[in-house]
Formats: sequence, structure tokens, C-alpha cells
Amino acid sequence: MAKKILPYVASFVAIFFMLPLLSVPVTGDEAAFETHSKALYMVDLHTQEVVYQKNAGRQLEPASCTKIMTYIVAAEAIADLEATKITAGSYVSAMLRGTDSSLSGIRQGEQLTALQLLYCMMIPSGNDAALVLAEYIGGGDIERFVDKMNDKAAELGCTGTHFANPHGLHDDDHYTTARDLYLITKYAMELPYFMEIVTQTEYTLPPTNLYTGERTVYTTNKMMDKNEPVYYEPYIEGIKTGSHDEAGYCLVTTARQNGQRYMVVALGAPVGDVHGEMLDTKNLYDWAFHGFQQSSPVLAQNVYPAVKREQIWDRINTVISSPWFVAICSMVVVMAVLLLSDYVQKCRYRRGQKKK
Repeated sequence: MAKKILPYVASFVAIFFMLPLLSVPVTGDEAAFETHSKALYMVDLHTQEVVYQKNAGRQLEPASCTKIMTYIVAAEAIADLEATKITAGSYVSAMLRGTDSSLSGIRQGEQLTALQLLYCMMIPSGNDAALVLAEYIGGGDIERFVDKMNDKAAELGCTGTHFANPHGLHDDDHYTTARDLYLITKYAMELPYFMEIVTQTEYTLPPTNLYTGERTVYTTNKMMDKNEPVYYEPYIEGIKTGSHDEAGYCLVTTARQNGQRYMVVALGAPVGDVHGEMLDTKNLYDWAFHGFQQSSPVLAQNVYPAVKREQIWDRINTVISSPWFVAICSMVVVMAVLLLSDYVQKCRYRRGQKKK
């Protein structure tokens, strides 16, 4: 009888331990969804492991994502961001005239603190704020500031990056890679005020020497805007957008959900009615937050390591609580009862035969 029961038990044990692994991501030739960006780079911020990449070393223009490096140089050059006051010069409007730049409304001669300028640069993506900071730190020479940007990039280990300006407007000599931009952003996240600023959807400037009233500037990141019906995602923390015709749509974000945290860098999505960089970002985060399901994009080149121990336990819990698991257990119980009943009847029969 034991020989009859053993196969059933072995099958049940095998099924039980195999089911939690059925959703482990597998490699293949195509992603499960179309990607729009020329380059993508996704990293687990808890382990620093690369989760997904596409053309991560390709040199592309970052547009206003450049301002993440501008922030780094400014924050490290100015000792007291809250107390340091800076006056905007006439060069700002002259340099940006005809560029169709994103602006924060800074006027010539207006006095703002360095911290206020950082808000104006990062939230509404003000090119005017970037130039004011660069001119101040460069001692009147913006090229000197740009040199500091390139020196910092080299210090951070960026091997495919060269900056030509502090705001990200088109220049053939202005480029980075998705991998380098991850390194730059990761470093910036540790600097004072950075995460406080880039996670805000709006910022209200107090009155200045040229404005009698308050004025509010708003984020350019549709994924953070609760009124945005297509792209908003509550798990997005923030960081920086960028776009112009040559660079396409660019986006660096971080997201947090259920104890998990990731960064996605997306560069070079086509400019048009659809924000492909945001769709790519959303798809990658949804894939990661749902346990790297097989129906989600395939891992590129540097595949994600074997499923983490905690994720395995999460899958086991999911399996145990699912209706089909209960059904399988019920079937096993019924089979066991039937086998046991059969065994009892045979034992009784044998005893009866012995008595005769």
C-alpha cells in the first residue's frame, strides 16, 4: 500500500515547491511590451543591481536632465544655500532668446537665494535659474561652471558623458548615457535638499525685490500630477524631466512601493503627442512591483539575479492563499482519504482470511 501512496505524495510535494517559481522572469528575444525610448536603465536602489537595460552605454542628449549635474555642482559650491543671495544678470534673457526654453520667470536684476534658484531649476525646469547659478559659481564665466560639471562627471565614474552647458539645450558636444545618468542621479540624491525639491509638484516663491506678491511654479513631470489622467502614478517619487527636438523626451525617476525602490532612466523617446518615456517608465515599475512576472519585459544583457529569498517567500504566501491551491489541497486530502479507506478495507479482508 505504501508504494501506491508514495507517488501521490511525491507529486504533491513537487507541485507545491514548483508553483512559487512559475513567475520567475525568463530571458528571450523580445520584451513583452514595446519600448519607445532609445535607452533605458533600471536599478534596484536597495541592492544597486541592474534590473533592466537597453542601450545603456549609448551616448544621447539628456536635455534638461542635465540639471541634475547642475544641481550637484551648485550644491557643493555654495556653503549656505538658504542665505546666499544671487542677482540675475542681463545675460539670461540674451542667452535664452529664441530657444523656446522652459523658464521660471526670473527677471533681470531679481535677487533670489541659491535654494530658491534650485527650486526654480528643478521643478519647472527653469533654464533661466540654471544660467543664474552657473554664472554666479563660475565667477561670471559659464564655461568655467561647465568645466566643473565635466570634472564631477569624471569623478563619479561617468565614461560616456560630456556637458557643454548647464541647462541641456541642444549642442552636438553635449551628451551622456543612461548608465552615467544613473550614477549622477544616485549621487545627487544624497545631497542636501535634493530629494526634498525633486519630489515636489509645485513651489511658491515669496515676494522678491522685483515681485510684490507670491508666485507658484509647477512640475513638468506628468507622472507626479494627480490631475493627469494618463501618466500619473502614485508610486513615483520624482526627480527630473527633459525634452527638445534633438534629445527627444527624457526622464529620470525613482519609485517606491511595498518596501521596494527603483530608479529608471529613459532617454530619447520620440517627441509627439505620446510620452513614450513615461510609458516605458510605468511599464518597468509595474513589472518590478508585481514580482517580475513572465508576461512583463524580458531582461536585457545583464539579467536580474536569481529570485531573492524574500520574493520567494512572497510568492509562496501568494500561492498558499490562492483558490487553486486550496482546490489542489482538497483533492489531495480526498485522495488520501480514499487510499486510507482502501487500505483499511484490505486490512480487514486479510484479517478475515486469516481467521478462516
